[in-house]
Amino acid sequence: MRALPRFSRPELIVSDRRIMLWAAFGAAVLCAIIQIVLYVAYARGAASLTELALNLLLDASLPLVIRFPWTVGALAVAVTTVFALAPGVERVAPPVAAPIVVSFLVVLLPWRQAFACAAVLAVPAIPIWSPSWGTLYVALSATALPALIALYLKARSELVRSLRKRAELADSERHLLAERAETGERRRLAAELHDIVTHHVTEIVLHADALRVTTRDDDARAAAEQIRLAGTRTLTELRDLMRVMSTGVRMSPAERPDDDTGGDLAALAAADRAALRVEGDPGTVPAVVARAVYRVVQESLTNARKHAPGAPVTVTIAYPGDRADVEVRNVPPRRSVDPTLTGAGSGMGLTGLNRRVTLLGGTFSAGDDGEGGFTVTASIPAAVT
Repeated sequence: MRALPRFSRPELIVSDRRIMLWAAFGAAVLCAIIQIVLYVAYARGAASLTELALNLLLDASLPLVIRFPWTVGALAVAVTTVFALAPGVERVAPPVAAPIVVSFLVVLLPWRQAFACAAVLAVPAIPIWSPSWGTLYVALSATALPALIALYLKARSELVRSLRKRAELADSERHLLAERAETGERRRLAAELHDIVTHHVTEIVLHADALRVTTRDDDARAAAEQIRLAGTRTLTELRDLMRVMSTGVRMSPAERPDDDTGGDLAALAAADRAALRVEGDPGTVPAVVARAVYRVVQESLTNARKHAPGAPVTVTIAYPGDRADVEVRNVPPRRSVDPTLTGAGSGMGLTGLNRRVTLLGGTFSAGDDGEGGFTVTASIPAAVT
C-alpha cells in the first residue's frame, strides 16, 4: 500500500492558483473592512491610527502571498513585532490578518518551513518576555491553531486527490482488462466462425467441382465453375482475415496475387451480369483505395442480388486523378424477393462500407433513387494518409 503523501511544496495548477488568489483578495478586503469599522468605533488617538495603518499594510500584501509567501510572512512577523515593541501602541492581539497569512504559508510552503515561520510569528505575538495566559491564548489562536487547521485541510485535500487518481487508474485498468477480454473473445468467436464457414464452403466447392466434372450440361458446368471459383475466393479471404486477426500480418503478394487491388472488377461485374463502365486510369489511386473500390462494388452487387433479384445493375467507376468515384445503381426488382436470401447475412454490409470509406477520408451514401431502384455512391480521395 502506498504511503501517504509527504508535505513538500505543492505545484499549484492554474485553477488552484486562481482560486487561492481570489480567496486572498477577499480575505484582504474583509480584514480591511473589519479594521476600519473597529477604528471608527474605538479610535483612541495616534496609537490606534498607527495600528490601523500597519494592519492595512499587511492586508494589502495578502494577494501577493501566492507569489511571494516568504515576503508576506516576513512582513507579518515585522508588523507583529512592531505591535509588541513599539511604544505608544496599545496591542491587545496580533494583526487580524496574521491567522490568514499562517494558513496560506502552510498551504504554499513545505510544512517544516511553514511551521517555523508560524513559530517565529508566535514569539512577538505572545510575547515571551511578558507572557500571560490571555496573550498566550490569543497568540496560539492566531498562529498555531490556523497552522494546524490548514495542515489538516492540506493533508485531506492531498489524500482525496491521491485517492481520486488511484480510482481513475483503477477505472482505466478495468476498462483495459475488459477490452482485452473482449478482444480475446472476439478472436475466439472469429476462429470458431472461420472453422464453421470454412467447413461448409469447402463442401460447396467440392460439390460444385464434382458437378462440373460429371455434368454434361454446358450451362450447369459453367454455373458450377462460378460456384467453385466464388467458394475458392471466399476461402482465400477467410484465411487472409484470420491471419490479420491473429498476427496482424497480411498475406504477401506471392500468397495472394490480387491482394493489391482486392480483385478483378470486370470478373466481379460479369459474374453478376452487371454493366461495368470505367473512366480514367485505375493506376492513379493507391492499392488501399483500389481495395475499397472493389469492396464497395462487391457489397453493392450482393445487396442488389438479394433485394432486387433480376434487376439490371450498372456499375460506374471514374478515376479523375485525385480520387475514385463509384456508383452502383439498380432498377426496381423484376422478381419477388426471397425472404430466406434477404434474411441471410449480418445486415451490416452498407454500414461497414460507410465506415471503410469514411476512414479513408471519403464520402458514402446509399438509398432509394426515387424511381423504385437503389443507388450506392462513394467518393474516395487518392491521397490517403
